Amino acid sequence: MTRTDTFSSDHLDFPGAETLMAAGRVAPPKAETVAAAQAALRAAIERDTEAAAVTPSAARPRRRAGLARLFFRPRVVVTALAAAVAAGVVVYPALTESDSAPAQPPQAASAKAFLNDMAQVAASAPATKAPYWKTTLNLTVPADGEKESTHTRYLDRKGKTTEVNPDGSSKVAFTARAYTVGDRSLDWNQLDKLPTDPKALASLLPSANSAGGKAKSTFDNATALLGESPAGPDLRAGLYRVLAGLPGVEVVGPAKDTTGRRGTALEWNTASTTVRLIINPKTGDLLEETETAPRTGALQARYTYLANTPVDHIA
Repeated sequence: MTRTDTFSSDHLDFPGAETLMAAGRVAPPKAETVAAAQAALRAAIERDTEAAAVTPSAARPRRRAGLARLFFRPRVVVTALAAAVAAGVVVYPALTESDSAPAQPPQAASAKAFLNDMAQVAASAPATKAPYWKTTLNLTVPADGEKESTHTRYLDRKGKTTEVNPDGSSKVAFTARAYTVGDRSLDWNQLDKLPTDPKALASLLPSANSAGGKAKSTFDNATALLGESPAGPDLRAGLYRVLAGLPGVEVVGPAKDTTGRRGTALEWNTASTTVRLIINPKTGDLLEETETAPRTGALQARYTYLANTPVDHIA
């Protein structure tokens, strides 16, 4: 943009406009930048229209571990956000490079806005035609007597799996339906046929108190699919929108997982468990899920997703 462009002075009547015009034409912003700015704006609107819902959820049983099994806003706010996007400036507080999380979460980062932002990021990823899906999980479940271990699984569309064990040995098996969705077990191809509308998708996932099924809550099932399955871009977006609709989820702020990867932490508290997710806001990847006792902070389980990606070959 230059001074000769046909914008009225009203459109550029906000702090920093002169600097923006002097910068000249800039490259289009990245998809995650646009999504982040939109999320910050949505969160600001939400603060004027509704109180955040933080109703405690019902007690949350742990899932089976491992791979083995618009109010009008002042024009200056809206225009400034739009200008930040046009200038390619990341405005989402959660994208900070700080090594430590702030004592309080950023005001502009509600969990609902952040998760809807992640849905947009996930939906923008390309679909894959790769023949294999690789998942590598670093797992610790002290309550089950399990020490830290790393498991890798390669899956093809016919259900053939190659599991690489912590000791380096491998095992080939046939798992026709490896992914739990509510009380159903689905294969890779069936995942592609699931509805992506959040209401329709949520109806297939179990409620917090459902009996039966391998995943005992909507939260559990959605995060397991995000971390351990070949869910396509639209399905991943739908899963994040399902999580955005759940009460009790809060943004903590910037954080690192146990391997040092940066992301944004969210927490979900129940009577028996505090669950923390760390998500890479640039890619929408779930990096880690940690479950701790709410009062003592004792570790109950940690799932660190080192890889969850399509591949062309079994390494």
